[in-house]
Amino acid sequence: MANGSRTKRIGSALLSAAFLLTTATGIAIAAEKKEAQDSAAQQAPPKKHSKLKGAVVGGAGGAIVGGKKGAAVGAVGGALYQHHKNKKEAKQQQKAQQ
Repeated sequence: MANGSRTKRIGSALLSAAFLLTTATGIAIAAEKKEAQDSAAQQAPPKKHSKLKGAVVGGAGGAIVGGKKGAAVGAVGGALYQHHKNKKEAKQQQKAQQ
């Protein structure tokens, strides 16, 4: 009986040590990720406004207002608006780099 309890104590001690190590490692990894995110947050990635999404939204709005021709005009308008937003964003980034 004493032998069995000693084996159980050793096994539970090893299991506890394993859990402690995995927990400590997880905390350390989380801290490293947070530091990496903080440095990445300082430089925001450039925005990309999708022309396709603009065309879809413009086409849907144009279809509601003006039927088939309105949908075509709305799609072109939406795509052009997104293109304008991309150019404006690129120009702002270029100014920020100078």
